[in-house]
Amino acid sequence: MAEAPTSIQSTPHRRSRVNWRVGIVGFVIDTVLIGLVLGFMPGIRTDFELTLTSITVLSVIYGLLNAFVRPALDLLLMPFIVQTYGLVIVLVDAVIFGLLLLFSSSLNADSIWQILVGGFVLGLLRLTSIGFLGLTPPVVPEGAGVLREPTRVGFLRFSATAEERLRLLRVRQTLQIHGIDAFFDGDGAIARFRRRLQTRLWRPEVPLTRVPPPVRFRLLLQDLGPTYVKIGQIISSRAQTLPVEWEEELEKLQSDVPFFPYEQARDRVIAELGAPPEELYAEFDQKPLAAASLAQVHRATLHDGRDVAVKIQRPDIHAQLRSDVRILVRMSQAMERRARWAEDMDLAGIVFEFGTTLLRELDYKIEAYNARRLSRVLDPIEGIRVPGVIYELSSSGVLTLEFIHGVKSTNAAAIDAAGLDREQLADRVVQGAVKMLMIDGFFHGDPHPGNVFVDLDNGDVVMLDTGMVGELTFQQRIKLGSLLLTVRNGDVIGLAQTLKSLSTPYRETDDDRYYRNFERTLTPYLDPPPGQKVEVVGKVLPLGLDVLTDAGYRFDSHLTLAMKAMAQAEAITAALVPSWTGTEFMYRAFDALKQQVPGALTSDVVKDAVVRQASYIAREAIEQIPSLKDGALKWLTNLKKGGFKVELDTSDLDRHVHALRGIAMMFTLGILVVGLVIGSAVAAGVGGLEGSALEPVTDLAASIFAISAVVGLIAVIVLSWRLWRLSRPRRRDSLDRL
Repeated sequence: MAEAPTSIQSTPHRRSRVNWRVGIVGFVIDTVLIGLVLGFMPGIRTDFELTLTSITVLSVIYGLLNAFVRPALDLLLMPFIVQTYGLVIVLVDAVIFGLLLLFSSSLNADSIWQILVGGFVLGLLRLTSIGFLGLTPPVVPEGAGVLREPTRVGFLRFSATAEERLRLLRVRQTLQIHGIDAFFDGDGAIARFRRRLQTRLWRPEVPLTRVPPPVRFRLLLQDLGPTYVKIGQIISSRAQTLPVEWEEELEKLQSDVPFFPYEQARDRVIAELGAPPEELYAEFDQKPLAAASLAQVHRATLHDGRDVAVKIQRPDIHAQLRSDVRILVRMSQAMERRARWAEDMDLAGIVFEFGTTLLRELDYKIEAYNARRLSRVLDPIEGIRVPGVIYELSSSGVLTLEFIHGVKSTNAAAIDAAGLDREQLADRVVQGAVKMLMIDGFFHGDPHPGNVFVDLDNGDVVMLDTGMVGELTFQQRIKLGSLLLTVRNGDVIGLAQTLKSLSTPYRETDDDRYYRNFERTLTPYLDPPPGQKVEVVGKVLPLGLDVLTDAGYRFDSHLTLAMKAMAQAEAITAALVPSWTGTEFMYRAFDALKQQVPGALTSDVVKDAVVRQASYIAREAIEQIPSLKDGALKWLTNLKKGGFKVELDTSDLDRHVHALRGIAMMFTLGILVVGLVIGSAVAAGVGGLEGSALEPVTDLAASIFAISAVVGLIAVIVLSWRLWRLSRPRRRDSLDRL
């Protein structure tokens, strides 16, 4: 592991479970707003005088509904927030307002529309007041603002659906906090007034100031959790097209992620390795050296004196990551149904591949294997390697690695101070990328600058964090080599043909138009003026892929990770040697390919490959012989009987039967609810019972009527959703396996 530059990280400001100051102000806001809505909302009738006491009682009821009923409704209806374009939030506000009227028998509404409008108005005014008066937790730079721990599902852990809904609720809350803070933030009088109120209410450890948009975006990704930090890291590796301030902030996601307490790290080591760190290691630094999206690193010393880095997984990370992936896939599927561009680029497939790769990173045994295999791949290349793994002190959740005394590959000042040749380092990065991507087909899938360090002791380029890797077939590697050749020769049409050969059509295509658009779009970039810098992999190839998608072709998803890895390697070499143009990277990559191919295609290598393929084919043929014999005999037997057996695959039919069973249950529930609504409405409408012993019956009937109406509305929504989902093609088999 690498020695990160020394930096001071603020302790995050954690929200107290009960903030009485915020609670009191919130109660006052609810009281005022309820008085305004009931007093001025047309169609809402009150049978009592609106006094401070009565409004206060209603405010208490409203607060209880928000505290106990709203979370349950959010948990139930939150998955529909994308499908309904956010109207679910209005529905929840209306239900809360309707229940407020229900529990106060002296409040009445002329129609359901008054309840919907009243709930919407009250919810909007409440949200605006909360934001204006600073009742949301402050967002503070340098990690001192809102800190959300991984979602703890507790008794909901038995259900992946419950985990997912709870996580979606937390994501929405985080987006709401940051969205409100961004809306009211600024340098004006309102923003300054709000910050003063927030300081009094929340007592942050640092002064509140305006948060610049790049900092706010980075903090939002950190608060959303590891999945979104990973997305930010991917963006940061392609940040050359962004303004400098955005690039600097996103780079912090590669190493400056908030730590988790040492006590949790110690507990994880004991659970994974069976003993506390002070027994397993001669020395163990309790202060983390660095923190990443999925883990943090502690420096330690083995009993034999070797320095090591101990990578410890974040607590409760599995459930959160799994839920995040499922949420993102479902959202991308919803976008594909509504946006042509999302369907064209197979957004759901890309997100699913990203998610499954991220989930594999959670098993450090796989990462240890990847490190060992990458070490064999890079061994022939001098000056580039991966850290050694201490296997006896490693497990699925803890990984002990060789400690690297180095800096990020983009830290030009430290590299120059160590007297190292940056052009030689860049050349090693190119050699390593070609060896992994085009010779062996097993490559590091996330080589951003935070994962590629330079060992200042010996000048080696060291690739860290081998949890994300990719593999390419022989045919894919051949086509990648062809891509390099076409770029090196400035062959625009050849590049168009190569990208087309790596894609599949998803609709009717027009190849003539595709080649014309491709040539018109990319020629200026592949034939730039002398000395002009062009990021071929980072900018030119994405332009080509855009033309490819517009023409009706979808790029092979297995190659997306390879293109990202190549783009990150190009970005690292550009940072090491700014004078290199993008075409220089491609020229050197092709030269490295020419150097490495002869060594990779020796007679022994070819012989071994032929033997392996022949053995594979022979095994497959032998395994098929018994089935061929049995098949022939069964065919002859059936022929003698004068008929044939036909086997039908009913696996998909089972899914429809299960769905229809659920719909039938919903119909049954609907009939019961309709009966309750009609019966309670009739009972509530019976007159002449005032003052008699049966008067409470009418009040009870009215309550049952309101509750049944709400349940019936929810049942209609759920039933409609199930019917619509049943009509859609099945695309969630792989998602269900997460």
